Amino acid sequence: MENFDNEGKPVNDEIRAAYEARMRAIDALRALDAEIGDKPMSEEQRSQVEAINADVDVQDERIARGFRKQDLDAHSAKLDAIVGVQVDAGQRSDDGLTPIEREARVLLLGKDHPESRSSVQFDLAPGDMSTIARRDILAGTAGDGAEMIPTSLFGQLYVQLREGATSMFSLGRDVVTAGGEAVTFPTVTSFSAASLIAEAGSVGESDPQFATVTLDAYKYGLSIQVSSEFQADNAVPGAIPFIVDQAVQGMRRGIGAHLIAGTGSSQPNGVVNGSTTSTVAGIVAPTADALISITHDVTSPYRSNAVWLFNDATVATLRLLKDTTNQYIWQPGMTAGSPNTLLGAPVYTDSSIAVVGANAKCGVYGDLKSGYLVRTVGGVRADMSPDYAFLNDLITWRFLMRADGDIIDNNAFTVLTNEAS
Repeated sequence: MENFDNEGKPVNDEIRAAYEARMRAIDALRALDAEIGDKPMSEEQRSQVEAINADVDVQDERIARGFRKQDLDAHSAKLDAIVGVQVDAGQRSDDGLTPIEREARVLLLGKDHPESRSSVQFDLAPGDMSTIARRDILAGTAGDGAEMIPTSLFGQLYVQLREGATSMFSLGRDVVTAGGEAVTFPTVTSFSAASLIAEAGSVGESDPQFATVTLDAYKYGLSIQVSSEFQADNAVPGAIPFIVDQAVQGMRRGIGAHLIAGTGSSQPNGVVNGSTTSTVAGIVAPTADALISITHDVTSPYRSNAVWLFNDATVATLRLLKDTTNQYIWQPGMTAGSPNTLLGAPVYTDSSIAVVGANAKCGVYGDLKSGYLVRTVGGVRADMSPDYAFLNDLITWRFLMRADGDIIDNNAFTVLTNEAS
């Protein structure tokens, strides 16, 4: 019998076990909180709270990893549909591969590999060629040794990049353009407001004020080299997931760091450059009272969709804060996959946010969907060359993506800034 989570996603036994372990940890945290009550926490109880929170994090990662693997398995199972082929025993050749799997083998081994030549034949119905992207992936003359890369690889890269990111790719407003020319987006800096008019008085003007933000398309790239033995030995099941995962992580770190703290000069303008700031006393993490005050530095229309963004090291301290009624202001997500909350707002972490310290911009609070715009051009471009590191017998993969980001509404969020000392 298939199991489902609260959002209707099917879950396997591994994911279900992590769900159950997470719920046991949440129950233990509730029981410990009831035991503490209004009394100050002892060191032993503080250690228990930290250990339980750490266990919740471990189970969340197990669940997320399980879903990623499950989605990847499902994605692989659907590869045949890309070329209009139904997978059944009658359509697999003597080597046990379906047409799209044989194409993937060509991608991994190279079309001149003996095993590739013996298994490269597959049928495409008329019109199905639109699903295959042909690229010159040798470092030579265009058309010399062109390989085939399924378009599903590009889609897989882009989806993982967006869903896997824990910060601005998922928290900011997203715009995808087909071309890479500079794009200007209008923004409203102030709104019209009616005024009281005396009898027979004239109606005053109150025009909204507009500004523009121009987003470019900065190119980001990385290359990954793997041995020819790795690709040959792992072939379809192992190599592509590994390479895709490494590309996703590298793109996320590179682009994400600039969406957080970029200077805006020949790179994205990071969210921490927002003009609305909230000062955090000293060079310590904010207190519970300070955090409550900070939420009111953002006007109420934006607070309904507000989130917190911190470095994970800062979050470790915030988890133990209590309000004046001795209640934790931090609450773990009640269901796996749902974010933890701080004063009712979801909490996200990003290693590019500074940790607390003198003059550090140590956090962000507000409605980032309204306040920050992320522009990407198409998806991720992937190329492979066996020639670049030929003498070392390495296969080189190159991944390219164009993106930019900028603040579109400084009123939508505030940047938490430590004092100088």
